[in-house]
Amino acid sequence: MNIELLKKHSENIKNWLVKVRRDFHEHPELGTQEFRTHDKICEYLDEMNIPHRTSFDTGVIAEIEGENKNITIALRGDIDALPIQDIKSVDYASKNSGICHACGHDVHTTVVLGVAKYFYETKKKPPVNIRLFFQPAEETVGGAKPMIEDGALDGVNAVYGLHVDETIDVGKIGIKYGAMNASSDTLKIKIKGESCHGAYPSRGVDALLIASHVIIALQSIVSRNLDARESGVITIGTING
Repeated sequence: MNIELLKKHSENIKNWLVKVRRDFHEHPELGTQEFRTHDKICEYLDEMNIPHRTSFDTGVIAEIEGENKNITIALRGDIDALPIQDIKSVDYASKNSGICHACGHDVHTTVVLGVAKYFYETKKKPPVNIRLFFQPAEETVGGAKPMIEDGALDGVNAVYGLHVDETIDVGKIGIKYGAMNASSDTLKIKIKGESCHGAYPSRGVDALLIASHVIIALQSIVSRNLDARESGVITIGTING
């Protein structure tokens, strides 16, 4: 593929990409609730005459036929947002209070749509089949597993994913072998104490002190219970007392 020609055609759809990304950013939706996002993705794919279907309620799987029909490469982008207030002062700031695309999924969705747009605008056939995944609930219940159970990976030879990274300069991409990001899980620990006067702590049970010891102990799981050749991270995101 001619790189200069690729850059030229990509530049031709730049304004479209900016418009699409800002629209997604303006209307973020939480995991399993990405109904508008789903409909917009389908709308764009319909405009490009690209076959697609819904998966796991709000996910989308699309197909671009290639010259070699025996090989299928998949491109994956997540579509859900986070329960974070958007405090930016821009005209495309989130209109959904308490919800924001703070993790770049609006960009990921736009990039995958951009691949579809490129082949549609240039009328070129990719060298192999391309399957596009628009995955819901990446931040929460994990939309990948139910999509896989729905046949998303059937016949796929390789999958490519991407994630925005503020440490990489614009115009460059980074590639890493092995694990790139940790998979997340949710853990809640409730510690019940007994109230007393602050001047007489011996008359109560200090739940905050206990919580402090628990947090320190949890950190030793990675350093003392996990093989040093393996990677792992434990983060306590919130503590209330």
